[in-house]
Amino acid sequence: MPRDDDATLHLINPLRNPCGGSERRTIDMARSLRRCRDVVVWASGNASRPLVDEAGARIINPLLARFPRRGTLVFVGTYFSVGRWIALASPARVVVIFNTDQPRWLRDNLARITTCGRSGEVVYTSVGLRARHRGSGPVLESTIDIRRFPFRDPGDAPARPFTVGRLSRDDCTKHHAEDPALYRRLAAAGIRVRLMGGTCIAAELAGVDGIEILPAGAMPPLEFLRSIDCFVYRTSSTWYEAFGRVVSEAMAAGVPLVCSPSGGYAHYLTPGADALVVGDTEAMAHAVIAVRDDRSLASRLATRARREVEAVQRRAEHRLLALLDGTSSTTSAGARARDDADVAGHEAPARVRVASANGLRPGD
Repeated sequence: MPRDDDATLHLINPLRNPCGGSERRTIDMARSLRRCRDVVVWASGNASRPLVDEAGARIINPLLARFPRRGTLVFVGTYFSVGRWIALASPARVVVIFNTDQPRWLRDNLARITTCGRSGEVVYTSVGLRARHRGSGPVLESTIDIRRFPFRDPGDAPARPFTVGRLSRDDCTKHHAEDPALYRRLAAAGIRVRLMGGTCIAAELAGVDGIEILPAGAMPPLEFLRSIDCFVYRTSSTWYEAFGRVVSEAMAAGVPLVCSPSGGYAHYLTPGADALVVGDTEAMAHAVIAVRDDRSLASRLATRARREVEAVQRRAEHRLLALLDGTSSTTSAGARARDDADVAGHEAPARVRVASANGLRPGD
């Protein structure tokens, strides 16, 4: 029976969805960690072949005794079940990255992990998600290779009709119930709308001029971001966005952000400085129009947002290896003190200030 070295980091994710944030996080983590550590990525039997190839992943097959052993097991996400094979894995440590707001899955997976003789160490993907569940573990934001999203000032964008857009998985939970009304209103104001990953709400926007809907993954993310002038983001009231990688990618690329205060990303924003954070549909429409009508505002938001993303990613990269090596403080007091210091100056979502610029009406 093959045995893996105790120093090996095993990153485990199904790698099913080419447009999934957890899949991209797994691949980016592996790319970063492989600079200095022995890393093996493990995927499920129904994984996406392109993702498996990109990650250089092995396929878990308990019947053939192919699964991670020893070392540190890192489950990137809690939306999939931990297999029974873990009882035979003999890991030194097991880390669970809690990055979707699905506490029941987390509880079930932590119970399964105990069958290997270890307790799962929970790592939260944002301060917001930890606060939401009254947790006490460390925070590790989603690591993103922001070199793939080079900054471009909004003033350097090619001449075109002002275009607002967003991208996400093509799932109704990724869209707010009032988003179709928002897009119709913007289109009526002469603003073009592009949605990648929006076919699930296409029926509600049928026949509206100026709205283009693309399937998820129809084009590379940077190419899509280069085609829009403002990025809007909010999700269903039934889905708490635990971190929001697509928000960070848009900010990195220099696309001004208009967003809801409900989401883990909000803890890393300074409303009015690096984003316009608004609480309702009317305020969101006003915010988009403000970005369209004031290009200096757009440039200020974009420039500050890029700096903030760079700072968050530097912290995440620094924490990543230290946390998985066990050299970073994982005690409740230590984790909280470090994370609270990192987001000092940013307000929690419940207390986020709503931007007030160019006649923007404060939202809820």
